[in-house]
Amino acid sequence: MKQILVFSVFLIAVSLITVSSLYAQVVDATTWWLIVSPDVDTRSRSNLDSLVKLLKERGKVPSNHIHRIEGSECTREGMKVVLDDLGSEMGQGDRLIFYFRGFVTKPRRSNSIFFLTYGATPENLEAALQDRQLNGWFRELSPNKVIVILDGYTRDRNLMAYYGNRGMPGSGGFISIQRAALSTEDLLAKTLLGVLGADETDLDNNRQISIEELHISLTSNLAGRALRLMEGVLLSLGRVQEKIFLKLSPMLKVVTVPDGASVLFNGQEVGVTPHSLTDNLQQGTYNVEVSKPGYLIPPARSVEIEQVQGESINLSWDLDSIAVHGSVKAPDGVPLEGAAVWIDGTVYAQNPLYLKADGQYQLLANIANVTSQSGQSNKRVLESGKTYTLRAASDALYHAEANFTLAPHESVERNLILSKKTWFEVAQMQFDRNAYEEAIAAFQNGIEETIEFPPMSPEFTKLLFDSFSEVVDKVNVQNIAYVVVTAKLADRLNLQEESKVYWAQVKLQAAKGSTFHKLATERLRELNWGRRIINIGVLVLFIVLLISGGYAIRRALLRAKT
Repeated sequence: MKQILVFSVFLIAVSLITVSSLYAQVVDATTWWLIVSPDVDTRSRSNLDSLVKLLKERGKVPSNHIHRIEGSECTREGMKVVLDDLGSEMGQGDRLIFYFRGFVTKPRRSNSIFFLTYGATPENLEAALQDRQLNGWFRELSPNKVIVILDGYTRDRNLMAYYGNRGMPGSGGFISIQRAALSTEDLLAKTLLGVLGADETDLDNNRQISIEELHISLTSNLAGRALRLMEGVLLSLGRVQEKIFLKLSPMLKVVTVPDGASVLFNGQEVGVTPHSLTDNLQQGTYNVEVSKPGYLIPPARSVEIEQVQGESINLSWDLDSIAVHGSVKAPDGVPLEGAAVWIDGTVYAQNPLYLKADGQYQLLANIANVTSQSGQSNKRVLESGKTYTLRAASDALYHAEANFTLAPHESVERNLILSKKTWFEVAQMQFDRNAYEEAIAAFQNGIEETIEFPPMSPEFTKLLFDSFSEVVDKVNVQNIAYVVVTAKLADRLNLQEESKVYWAQVKLQAAKGSTFHKLATERLRELNWGRRIINIGVLVLFIVLLISGGYAIRRALLRAKT
């Protein structure tokens, strides 16, 4: 009894494993094929063998869903028997792809196409299968759909007559009718093998190759076998975009806007977007994450993979750029409408953001560029890990600034309160922004109020001196303050000769006893202290020489008397 129990448990376990394996196996259980080839030769049989192999391996069509008859089996009666058997095996909603590889004919004054079954000839059509009869057999399979692939050859001279026949059997299909001389080359079968083996044939990337996509792929390749096929009849019939010729293995595709984001499946990085996963895709639930430096990380998504042949699951994210955001307020704390906000050294410095009534701002690290040739892309404005200076200004004298460093996936908030600056501070800030004309203008506004200006950067001081000295040298400046400032700028740059020239000009132009006159006199005295020392030294030396000479004369006179 115990042995029977153990054996039963073992049998149940094996059964569960077998059922589980079958369940996990990817198959196209709703597709059936009937391949009919009355006139078979070594080449065509080999190509059809390859087609069957492709259907099994790439299309995952079960072996028992592919029926194939050839040679003497391909009579009307034999084909009807197989179709009846298929009708009893197919489930509701399944589809049948009927592939006929053989000769056809369209008699004169007839709207019908005859399929030359085994033993039939264009001269004796009694054994042939008329398209209307075949269509009646297909209707018996309803509601299942039938797609016809006609790999036909004909001895008829007028191939154009076949274009007038749009009543082909089935719900749609793909028609190739070539001249009889090409039958041994098996053009369509060879071409199909190449086209169906390429993922590029799935033009809409939905893992299902339709008759329309098949036709487009064949007719767009104007070389080799495809070009020769187009010399005959090559057309598709019915709502071809809905007629699926081959279902491919399941695919999970991840897309982001913009692309280039890292993709993680269950925490493991597998590539960057756009990314498609088909190989080793197992049944189950996947946790999918995407991330791209400069963008916020969106919420992860879970997706269930059913492992259905022809299944295409698309996940897409529109990534939101990280940003610098916040508010700008006046010194009294009131939001400031019209204030300008920018970031030094970026495009925002040339195109500041002007605030609305709420005083809120947002400066994106990446700006959408919809004029890109490849569609929408994003232009990177701010780099992660780099430190920037954020500035805000209102009117001329109210300014605020703050430094920040961008993290890869986080926005930065900076709330600014404006404070009043002097013209000289504004001038230096404008110079630092490379706004040289505005910097000089602000400095000029400052010296209209006072000539006591703070130290500026050496580069800005040099720019100011060059600008002011050029004006003072060429123009009769009425405002003596400009000459004083020019002299002071020369002092800041330690240009002694230039300082003497401009201070001398101040002393000459200023009224005696005035502040500027006294300042120039004092400054010239300081500049000329070396010359005064030399003059004093010469005078002292003269006096010493004079005394020494007098003493020598006196001694000489005393000697003469003695």
